[in-house]
Amino acid sequence: MKGKVNLDAISVVLVRPKFPENIGSVARAMKNMGLSRLIIVEGVSPLEIHAYKLASGAEEILERADEFPSLREAIGGMGCVVGMTSRQGRGRNPLLTPEALVRILLPLSLKNSIGLVFGSEKDGLTNDELSLCHLYAKISTVESFPSLNLAHAVMVIGYELFKATGPLPTHPFQVSTAEDLENMFEHMEKTLRGIGFFNTNHPKRIMGALRRIFGRSEMDEREVRILQGMWSRMDWFIRERAKNK
Repeated sequence: MKGKVNLDAISVVLVRPKFPENIGSVARAMKNMGLSRLIIVEGVSPLEIHAYKLASGAEEILERADEFPSLREAIGGMGCVVGMTSRQGRGRNPLLTPEALVRILLPLSLKNSIGLVFGSEKDGLTNDELSLCHLYAKISTVESFPSLNLAHAVMVIGYELFKATGPLPTHPFQVSTAEDLENMFEHMEKTLRGIGFFNTNHPKRIMGALRRIFGRSEMDEREVRILQGMWSRMDWFIRERAKNK
């Protein structure tokens, strides 16, 4: 059986957008491609008059947009978070093409909320913001001029989503939310510190690698609870050992 990706499950998340015109252009691109959920994080208001001017028929997307003070709050209930980045480097691999990304999102969109996270016009996403993402994607351009307009980037990904078809799973599955994963990561880091796992000068780098491993594993709630139980059991042994010293 073939079917289209569930576009209603997908939110476009703009982090620190500086110009209302870009938000309006993004809304128009979203409507062209059947996307309707817009989230603004720490940016200018989507209700600015200049945003309306560029939305050109997609004003309802601006009016329904949600605003959050931080990316972590914005994505807390999502099952899959994709960070869009043009820069390669440690902690940003693997970088998926738009086509490869859509193949992954197709089955996930049936039972999970998905966030496509785009950074600010000037700086993109920070390493800390990317650490909250489970997957990373890059739109290929010529090396001499790699910078894309925000709305153009949204349009490229939106187009791939709109035209994507593929085999649908008989039993779609639901992954854990970003909030549950973040709580698990925080517990993991605390426990690993307690057992002396971070015996190098780069604990943040190691945690970044662990985040990428677990973040792309598409764990469900039960699997996250199992890991939480492991950390809790380790915590108990740490406390017992401290008592017996």
